[in-house]
Amino acid sequence: MSILNSKDILPTDFYIFVNMQNVVTKHNIDNTKSIFSGAFGQLSLGDDFSTKYLEGTVDYLPFVPNKDSDASMISMFNNNITSEYRTEYNCELHRKFNNPKYPSRLSACYAFGDYETCVEVSKKHNWNLSTVRKFTLLPSLYNRVVKVNMEIVSLERTANRISMTSQQTQNSIWSSYWNGIGNIKLELPTVDGRKEFNSGVIWEYLIEGRLELNE
Repeated sequence: MSILNSKDILPTDFYIFVNMQNVVTKHNIDNTKSIFSGAFGQLSLGDDFSTKYLEGTVDYLPFVPNKDSDASMISMFNNNITSEYRTEYNCELHRKFNNPKYPSRLSACYAFGDYETCVEVSKKHNWNLSTVRKFTLLPSLYNRVVKVNMEIVSLERTANRISMTSQQTQNSIWSSYWNGIGNIKLELPTVDGRKEFNSGVIWEYLIEGRLELNE
């Protein structure tokens, strides 16, 4: 199979930070030696989900903004606790309307194409390198994979906590993300005035599929 948004060759092995403190993850690893995306977990239920999945019409959003809210100015607390979801909501809307058959971040497994990238991620984001495990993507007609720059999301999360970006800027950010663009730049406010921030580049894979532990 090919990567949906890239001409790169699909890696033979994938490397994933596995949280064995999560009950579901531990159960899957212990009993099936595999992990799978949210969509793959539902494909086996035999309802009309598989048809929607193939058509790219699955609605993954767990909740949407309240159109009846009277608050046009929100508190810092409100902003802090909702900024993370606003990032994912905006990202998912862009995928849904522009690339509906790409894996959703709200369903996909997150993986890296080599161990060296995991080392880089561990150093930059303080993820526990000892939790990394190697997996192989099992063949399936339902498999879907995209290659994206995870640091675009990291920069957008920062931007959402400290500023409001225009719809045009949002479209540009998420178009870059889903099209597999590398570094992007955003001008954001700081205590010393507005400054330009670079996202940097760390490539990861969003995978709809089942990955088997390869150790």
